[in-house]
Amino acid sequence: MRRLFSLWSLCLCGGTLFLAACTSAPAVPPTLTPPAVLPKRLATVYISPTPDDLARQATLAANPPTATAPPATVTPTATAYIGVFLGEAESLDEGPLFGVEPVAALPTAVVPATLASSCPSPADVVFGTRWAEDVLLSSTLGCPIEGVSAISGTLQIFERGVMYFRTGGEVWAIGTSAGQWWYVPSAPPINPADIPVPEGVLPPASVFGAVWRGIPGVQDALGYARTTEQSTPLSTQKFQNGQLLADGISGQVFVLLADGRAFGPY
Repeated sequence: MRRLFSLWSLCLCGGTLFLAACTSAPAVPPTLTPPAVLPKRLATVYISPTPDDLARQATLAANPPTATAPPATVTPTATAYIGVFLGEAESLDEGPLFGVEPVAALPTAVVPATLASSCPSPADVVFGTRWAEDVLLSSTLGCPIEGVSAISGTLQIFERGVMYFRTGGEVWAIGTSAGQWWYVPSAPPINPADIPVPEGVLPPASVFGAVWRGIPGVQDALGYARTTEQSTPLSTQKFQNGQLLADGISGQVFVLLADGRAFGPY
C-alpha cells in the first residue's frame, strides 16, 4: 500500500513538471544591436586607357557615320506681285500692275511742321517770345517762310475782338473769345446805312463796317465796336501754317493759323 502511494505521488509530480514545462512563458526574440563602427570597403574605379590610333580606327569601322543628304536645290520662280489683276501682260515680268485709283486725301490747311527750335531762321524779334512758350502752338505754326513786313494800319477794338486794316485794302478780323479770325484781301463796298446799336457801344464804320456786315460770322464773333478807329503800326510775318501779327501801339501779338484758329493776344 505504501508503494502504491509512492508511485502515485511520483506520477503526480511528473505530470506537474510536464505541465509546467508545456506552459512556460513564450520566448522573446533577441534584439539586434548594430555595431558602433561599420566596416569600410574600398571601391576601385577602373579608368580605361586612352585609345591609340589603331583602337580609334576600329571604333570608326564599327560605327560608320550616317550619310547626309545633299542640300535641296531651289528652283527660281517669277516674282509674285500683289494688286488687282488687269489681264495678261504683253511680256513677262514687266513689273507690278496696280488697278487701284488713288485715294484723295481730306483737305488739310495745317500740315505737319518743323519745331520752331529747328527752323533755319527764327521769328522776328518784334513779336517777342511769349507766344513761342506754347510748344505745341509754335510747332504747329512751323517755320518762317518770309521776312517781317512793317506796315501802316488802322485798328478798332470790339466787344469780343479787334479789327486791323492795312492801307491798301487788307483787313484782319480777330475774334479773341471765339478763337477765330478772318482775312479779307479787299474790303467789300461800304454800306452807308445806319446800324441800330445798344447803348454804350459803337457801330463799326467805313471798311470795318463793310467787313462786319458783309462777311458771315464776323458780327457774331466780335460784337459791337467799343472804340473809334485809330492808326497803328503793324508787323506781319508769314509761316508754314499761318502768320504772326503784332500791334505796334499795344504791343499785342496774335498767332493766326491757316485753318482759321486765332490765339492771343500775347
